[in-house]
Amino acid sequence: MSKRWEILYLSQEDCVKAGGTDMKGAMKATERSFFLHGKGDFIQPGKPVIRWGGPETEETLGRIMSMPSFLGGEKYKDELVSRGLLGPVNTAGIKFIPSRPWNPTKYGLPRASAIIIIVDPDTLIPQCVMDGAIVSAMRTGAASGVAAKYLARKDAEVMGLVGASVQGRTQLAAMKCALPTLKVCKVYDINAEASQKFKEAMSEVVGMEIVPVSSAEEAFRGSDVISTATMAREAYVKPEWYNKGAFHVEISFWDTPPSALTVFDKIFVDDWYQVKHHGVDVSYRAVRDGFITEDKICGNLGEVVVGSKKGRERDEEIIFFNPIGLGIHDLSEAFRVFQSAKEKGIGRMIPLWEDPNEWLNNLKV
Repeated sequence: MSKRWEILYLSQEDCVKAGGTDMKGAMKATERSFFLHGKGDFIQPGKPVIRWGGPETEETLGRIMSMPSFLGGEKYKDELVSRGLLGPVNTAGIKFIPSRPWNPTKYGLPRASAIIIIVDPDTLIPQCVMDGAIVSAMRTGAASGVAAKYLARKDAEVMGLVGASVQGRTQLAAMKCALPTLKVCKVYDINAEASQKFKEAMSEVVGMEIVPVSSAEEAFRGSDVISTATMAREAYVKPEWYNKGAFHVEISFWDTPPSALTVFDKIFVDDWYQVKHHGVDVSYRAVRDGFITEDKICGNLGEVVVGSKKGRERDEEIIFFNPIGLGIHDLSEAFRVFQSAKEKGIGRMIPLWEDPNEWLNNLKV
């Protein structure tokens, strides 16, 4: 029996060829992970974070996170397939994601990069190592899209977006997938040129009118769905900006002040344990600082996906979704791309070893 072991390596370009930028596919994979979360068929430790100071330094000095997880699905195979959610995963993986805020201006490099490892479920030896940047960006947008599917008004037409960034692009793409009725996106960025470039890049992609606006308030007012995807270091959102029936996704940390959460009829997260463990998200700080009680957190979105908790019940409800970002989303989406790459013959096989014990013959003192 051969002891040789090979790993499928997928570069960022390989991930694109394997369908990694297909938002509809990413939405299915991300909803699959929400579904399995709601069913309890997952393992997900609190993610360790390396910081050079307190949580607030993540936006100034950066951070390094690792996000291990396991997703099952075998016993829910028929329901997954009937929902169009791609089928079981039945394996584990980890995302390693470092981030430096000054990378773009100092080096012309992305602020965050990532590597994802997927293990062989039988041996638990890595079977795939892949770029994680696309997966990470796509699943973050897709999580907002899945939330909109269950929590936004079905007749939503206007989106407000603060942050004409990479994440802003995936937020808009996912919202359009979830809510085909969307017609207009009002986008605000502190860099007006970025808003204009966003319009030029995304108008045809989503088939919507994209309107750069001059303030965050203008992006909020009159919008049916709102996404804040910024590197803001202090809160700027005002509670009076929300329309009745608005749905707001906050994927960044500091845009909305904890005091503003008193305006919402319902607040959902992706995983309340993870939110508390990380200790940064505004939903956690609002509870910690006494602006709302913990029972104001209505639940995890997975509970809505599986039907054990109610999402939107009335058109006039104002609803807030505050995800921390889950490793199971990365694993589910990475597994989708990995399976596609295998089917299409994309990527390179790289040997991990020829003989796992041969190194002992080279031991030196």
